[in-house]
Amino acid sequence: MSSLWMSIEPTPQHTRLLLSRSSSGIALKALLPPTPAQPKALALLLEALVAWYSLPLTAVLDADAQDVHLHPEIWADWLGDLTSPQVSVAWGAPPPPNSSHPADRERERFFAKLGDYARAKRLISFASGGLP
Repeated sequence: MSSLWMSIEPTPQHTRLLLSRSSSGIALKALLPPTPAQPKALALLLEALVAWYSLPLTAVLDADAQDVHLHPEIWADWLGDLTSPQVSVAWGAPPPPNSSHPADRERERFFAKLGDYARAKRLISFASGGLP
């Protein structure tokens, strides 16, 4: 069965989202403001994606991100109001990049137009299969 994976990578400038469908790859990239304007916004967004695709979703929050590291209780609150049993959240940190691999360099050039999503991709890869 197909499923959805979303990385949530907070930075001081924005929150980077990368949604991937297990059967077909990247489905959505987004740069949002650093924090949601409403406390339930992040949970609502995840639940809306489940409704849109009618697939279960696992969201992976970058636990090594500065804001998450400094304010884990806020991120826990934002992700704690999930009402859909089809949404789960994991906190994780991706392993360091392996920039010497040619496929990694080619992939990075392809995605460079929307910013650096390398960490987000490593986060999903690590959370979904334990692979760097």
